[in-house]
Amino acid sequence: MNAEALVVPHSYYAITDTHGNFTLTKVPPGAYQVEAWHEGWKIVADETVLDVGAQVRVNRPIYSQPRIWQKQAIVHPEHNTTVQFQLSEQYSMN
Repeated sequence: MNAEALVVPHSYYAITDTHGNFTLTKVPPGAYQVEAWHEGWKIVADETVLDVGAQVRVNRPIYSQPRIWQKQAIVHPEHNTTVQFQLSEQYSMN
């Protein structure tokens, strides 16, 4: 079992829905740096570990490092702002 925990120093964060969309509300107008974070998804190795409950050795995948993308965004007081990121095997940024 794996887990990821992120601690952010502000209240502006979101988890995407099943389509990768998210909404932040009540963001004051201004210039911001928006950051997208994704846990590693490419298996880079296998590790043999002891399953303590079953007392047997099992293989578990080791994933690539998490990836971070950053973009600048201007939030206007009168309309919505859209920021798009593209996550791919090549780790490209839209």
